[in-house]
Amino acid sequence: MRSSGGRLYAIALRARFLGVATVGVVDVGQGMTLDGHDFLDFGASKGGCIDFALRRLGGRKGMGVDIDPTKVARMRRLGYDCVEGDVTDLRLPARSVRFVTMSHMLEHLPDLDAVQRTIGTAARVASDFLFIQGPYFDADEALAARGLRFYWSNWGGHTCHVTTSRLRSVLHALRLRDYLIMARVPVADSADSAIHPLSSPRNQHDYRPGEHPDKPFVAFSPPAFPDRIYREMVCVVRLRRGFRGWGDVVSARTGCEWLHGTLPWPPGSAPVRRFQLGRVLRSFNRRT
Repeated sequence: MRSSGGRLYAIALRARFLGVATVGVVDVGQGMTLDGHDFLDFGASKGGCIDFALRRLGGRKGMGVDIDPTKVARMRRLGYDCVEGDVTDLRLPARSVRFVTMSHMLEHLPDLDAVQRTIGTAARVASDFLFIQGPYFDADEALAARGLRFYWSNWGGHTCHVTTSRLRSVLHALRLRDYLIMARVPVADSADSAIHPLSSPRNQHDYRPGEHPDKPFVAFSPPAFPDRIYREMVCVVRLRRGFRGWGDVVSARTGCEWLHGTLPWPPGSAPVRRFQLGRVLRSFNRRT
């Protein structure tokens, strides 16, 4: 990732007696002010996650951040506030906004170190919580052993496959101890359109018979698949223990099932907590 120096500058005036932080962000050639924005969307792209945050996460006004100037220009044409910048090294003051969203963008970073720097930046500039979602990569090895893969696991743009175990390692390295990791949209067998044979070309989307190579039928069930397989991973990180909207954040994405977490479920917001035999066995083997 290139440095945001020369592309994104930030200065801050914090009026502590008012409890307000005002951040001025200036993009080369065009001024943009963080004025009344209470959340940032890293890797904004088309603005979909900003809309989601306004509808489901309690956001009032969002600012997108994207390293691609073409996407920034498109966002602005669509009416969104967006600045060009490197999310691994944003020069913004601490607790500039209430929360940061990262939707299907971590997998586009070059490596896990960049993922850690990005989440670290988000945790520094936000005061209340982080919302992360992305493709499910946990099943890559099990699928490959049977000649299969998810189509997103073979995209050239997905340079860092962020599994839930890797994400947990990053969170613990950053001392972000309060989190929940969930998954949604279960995949029952290889007939699912997200599953391709290994012989499919790169950078494909849904599987289409006749267009893509034949694939075997495999049921994703024990003992070959001790853990359930999903399409999407969702992670929420609580930054402030006194944050009262945590239950709404946890339940923002519907249809989630529990995978990992250090926090109890808030009343009325618990997704399905599914027993994962494979994860229990791996945890036991690590201890012994």
